[in-house]
Amino acid sequence: MRTLNNHKLIIDRDCPMCQFYGSAFEKTGMLEKGSCSPYQTIDSSISHQIDMTKARNEIAFYNTQTQEVHYGLDSLVYIITHNFPFLKPFLKSLPVYFLLRKLYNFISFNRKIMAPSFQKPNERICTPDLNLTYRFLYLLLVGLLSSTVLFHFTKPINELMGWNNHLGRELMVCLGQIYWQSVVLYKLSKEKLLDYLGNMMTVSLIGTLLLLPMLWINSSSPFSTLAYFGLVVGVMFFEHIRRCKILKLGWLPSISWLIYRLAVLAIIEFRFH
Repeated sequence: MRTLNNHKLIIDRDCPMCQFYGSAFEKTGMLEKGSCSPYQTIDSSISHQIDMTKARNEIAFYNTQTQEVHYGLDSLVYIITHNFPFLKPFLKSLPVYFLLRKLYNFISFNRKIMAPSFQKPNERICTPDLNLTYRFLYLLLVGLLSSTVLFHFTKPINELMGWNNHLGRELMVCLGQIYWQSVVLYKLSKEKLLDYLGNMMTVSLIGTLLLLPMLWINSSSPFSTLAYFGLVVGVMFFEHIRRCKILKLGWLPSISWLIYRLAVLAIIEFRFH
């Protein structure tokens, strides 16, 4: 590898993906050891040379000799193409670069609702700006994915309970949850509403991913499916509590989240039986 020396990759210390590719760059020799530095604790001699506001949204790659700075996707492309120059025409081509940049921004602007963390005192805050387009897109995509997986997963459970199986119903339940919790959060702490909704949908995404192994196994036993589903809901509930603690929202959102789930089961039993 042609190691890039005299550079600093300014990453979010609390972002698992940032930590992953930063560590991968160093371990593979694309960057020299110690090149990755946390945004939260970067030395002022470097922070004064870069746009710290922009660096919260897009990782900064700083040349300590020339003071040249790249941000976001440009940083990653610069590092990769330094060792693999034949990839540059492809990565820089208009359609590929456009799609990669949209994907990068989608992840970067939503990273704190994907992997929230407690803010340590006396450290810089590395929370990206709120981008409504990417936030609502995240809520929509997770909602569609969760509803689709749940539709297929709950088929044997619905057959056991004598309920009809409807994809539309799963979508309505998901949208209803968003509306229900929005009302609660608006009254409790409306400035945290979109951050909470993002975290709530990440909890749904975690549950969806946990359901996939059982879905792939394609168990014919509704009892084992129901037991596994109950286990996943339990994991989701405790993860919901953990994230509410990080957001400093207390117990009310978790209690209302559970009440909604129980109310939906009761409504399905009496209306769709």
